[in-house]
Amino acid sequence: MNSGYFNAVMPFAQQSGLKLDEQSGVIYGNYQGYDITILPTGSGKTFQLSFSVKRGEEAPNITEMQKLTRLYKSLFLGAITDRYSVSFNIKSAGFGASAAVNKKLIPALSAAVTFLRSENYTNCCAGCGKIGVNGSYYIYNSPSVLCDSCFEAFKDRHNEVRRNEEQKSENLVGGIVGALLGSLIGALAIILISRLGYVAAISGVIMGVCTLKGYEMLGGKLTKRGVIASCIIMFIMVLLSYQIDTAIALYSLDDYKELGFFGCFRLLNYAMFNGGIDWGSYLPDLILLYAFTALGAVPTVSNTLKKHESLGKVYRMGSYACLLYTSDAADE
Repeated sequence: MNSGYFNAVMPFAQQSGLKLDEQSGVIYGNYQGYDITILPTGSGKTFQLSFSVKRGEEAPNITEMQKLTRLYKSLFLGAITDRYSVSFNIKSAGFGASAAVNKKLIPALSAAVTFLRSENYTNCCAGCGKIGVNGSYYIYNSPSVLCDSCFEAFKDRHNEVRRNEEQKSENLVGGIVGALLGSLIGALAIILISRLGYVAAISGVIMGVCTLKGYEMLGGKLTKRGVIASCIIMFIMVLLSYQIDTAIALYSLDDYKELGFFGCFRLLNYAMFNGGIDWGSYLPDLILLYAFTALGAVPTVSNTLKKHESLGKVYRMGSYACLLYTSDAADE
């Protein structure tokens, strides 16, 4: 989060008696008897307001929670429930100025608390529903309100997940084979869609996603080395598929029928490396295809790296210290 976000939400947090976690940008604390977290989404322009509540032994019901979003359509986009947790998506508040944030956040928070209290919901742990003292934690890129017992249980599961992740070995050969197989799917998509008369973004996206996912599936995991290998394969396969598609287009012309497809393909490659090709008509679509491939590859790589990073990001908000639990790690 940038400084503009923090400058915008800090007055709201102070006014509401809440705290701001500087590492994640999450607003958290106890508001009128309810432990809440407010997660910034959409680069801090929208928010997700979450509670951990129950009524008697009953967990929040999604149908009932949607009553609030219907009552205040100008504030809420919708509701999500997960065991004892209920989250309300707040419409864009912007963060250009604190007044813009307060215009949405303060009314949304007030409306949600009033609604939950009127429906007799009480504060509890999001994991087990226990009423008592709970802590606000940041776990795998999302905040959660948990009791000590649930967090200890989570640490054990977290240990196991990390151990399994760290014990995975990368199979470079298998990964390259997987990337090649995935890139073949991408190449087929490029050629088929082009034959329909389009240079479509989806064909490049398919190439990027399938190549990287293929490497991860047969390579065990996607590392920086795997990303580099996959990018090289993508670069080659995009060019090859574009050459094949161009050769098919050339073969369809009457003047080149007698050469056959393979003759057209050889002729095209010769022209590329020895002159005789019209780069003005050849390059634009190829460059566009590479751009579309990056459109699929970049988010895939980013999400994979974020996934690995999030496995180590577990801490109690307010005193940031990433708890990278291992079998030898202390509980503190």
